[in-house]
Amino acid sequence: MMRDARGLDVTSAAPEAVAALDGAVLSLLAHRADLSARLKQAVALDPGLVPAHLLAGFGALVAARAELRPDALHHLFAARAALRARGGTAREHALVQALSAWAEAGDMAASATLLEGVLRAAPLDAMALKLAHAIRFMLGDATAMRLAVESALPAWDRSIPGYGFVLGCHAFALEETGAAATAELAGRAAVAVAPDDLWGAHAVAHVMEREGRARQGLAWIAGLHPGLPESGSFGRHLHWHAALFHLHLGQADAALALFDRDIAALPCEDVRDFANAASLLWRLEAQGVSVGAARWEALADLAARRADEPGLAFIDLHHVLALAAAGRRAALAMKLEAMQRRAAAEVDSQARVLALVGLPAARAIALLRDDPAEAVALLLPLRHRLRAVGGSEAQRDLFERMLIEAALRAGQKALGAALLGDRGAQRALGAWEDQRGAMSPARTQSSPRACQVTRLEVA
Repeated sequence: MMRDARGLDVTSAAPEAVAALDGAVLSLLAHRADLSARLKQAVALDPGLVPAHLLAGFGALVAARAELRPDALHHLFAARAALRARGGTAREHALVQALSAWAEAGDMAASATLLEGVLRAAPLDAMALKLAHAIRFMLGDATAMRLAVESALPAWDRSIPGYGFVLGCHAFALEETGAAATAELAGRAAVAVAPDDLWGAHAVAHVMEREGRARQGLAWIAGLHPGLPESGSFGRHLHWHAALFHLHLGQADAALALFDRDIAALPCEDVRDFANAASLLWRLEAQGVSVGAARWEALADLAARRADEPGLAFIDLHHVLALAAAGRRAALAMKLEAMQRRAAAEVDSQARVLALVGLPAARAIALLRDDPAEAVALLLPLRHRLRAVGGSEAQRDLFERMLIEAALRAGQKALGAALLGDRGAQRALGAWEDQRGAMSPARTQSSPRACQVTRLEVA
């Protein structure tokens, strides 16, 4: 029995393996691209290192790609075998149950609940904290994210490795639950303690995006730039945020340049890269930019290869978007049929999300261009339920924009104006809203602060 960097018992007799595991946990917290390599090193040094297998298994599931599911099961079975062969701590047994809940039963909420139980028993378990945080994020459950972090925070201080990253998790949970000012303070504090805490920095960018502080947001992300290449897909996601700031300012050419250089330079199977790319292309087109068929075709090729695969509802919607935009009718029909079969079966967490909101939202997205009135009819009842597909408020804002666009295209001007009016009460207005007449006197009265920010930021 040994102890890791945070004083948690680990069943191992190999100090080098436990040290490698500590490095892997820090990579998890920092969203570094070397996480997989560190886990492989830990397992090579101790093939029975249960927490390393569990982290690798969860990593395969979080990646949300069908071909990685066998890897998750492999690590789950290896962890169980190690527990049988040499025993394990109560924490290690509970972590195995948490991975099993998702990998074998498809129950993401149960998995997160089990991880949160581990965290209550061991509040310094940074791995359990971050994994529960990630799953709740994927489920759109910001309240649970915040509760879990806030239950653990009192046990942490600067002397404990990973403290800054825990502050960053708190910052993001605060932002997603509407506590913007506190979130920014927490995010800045996180980066002050851990300059490589891109998740905490990302929380600050979210606050700036909602408040329309686009120039400040661009400067903030530019200050993080040296650390972005090491973070892989998450670094590319921060470039996506920079593109949103450019679009807010009406700088579409700069946003498109970021798309080509930093967001979608190479075709990538990472599902989060795909969501970044598809949503940004749609936003560019919505602001009058001709993005060309080739960019949509590249995304549609990726989506078509996965049309029949079960995945996250959030990513399914972006696949539908790309296939519809590229005019891939056969692949689009296959995708919608696959989603329908899975929703009807309701065999796991994501199938239930599809049945509740994912499938009607997908049908609406598929109809945006050809039948905007029907798209409105499908999307409008889902407006306050789409949180269930997961992702952040900034990412799900895509669907709110789609609803407004569909209403205006369908000639439902009163509805479009009402939605734009409500939007101004929730977030700062930028170039996209300005193009749709969002800066009318009535709108100004409904959201003076938002409109003031927009006038300052839009050049």
